[in-house]
Amino acid sequence: MSTLEERVADLEAKMTPDLRDEMRRGFELVTARFDAIDRRFDAVDQRFNAVDQRFDAVDQRFDAVDQRFDAVDQRLDGVDKRLDRIESRVERLDDRTDRRFMWIIGIQFTMMALVIGALVAAVLRGV
Repeated sequence: MSTLEERVADLEAKMTPDLRDEMRRGFELVTARFDAIDRRFDAVDQRFNAVDQRFDAVDQRFDAVDQRFDAVDQRLDGVDKRLDRIESRVERLDDRTDRRFMWIIGIQFTMMALVIGALVAAVLRGV
């Protein structure tokens, strides 16, 4: 029995020089292809990073829009409170106007009754 080293030497001797070079070129091609695949994965990773950055920018824009909507909502709440105050003031003025109108109608009715009473008295005196 021969040793392992003798067997390897025997196999090397049996290999043709072209086969050895082909195997080396094959290993170099495989290495080159793995390097190309690695570069492609790096490019895909860069694209994903770019997409992530775009999503971050869109997210920031949505946050800004959300803040603007919150500001508009607060302004509308303020306007709503002011309109409520104006409405209550108008209602109070309307109530006062109704009371004053009734007071004026009362005065007119009283004046009319006095005038009719004076005319009836004048007519009855003349009869």
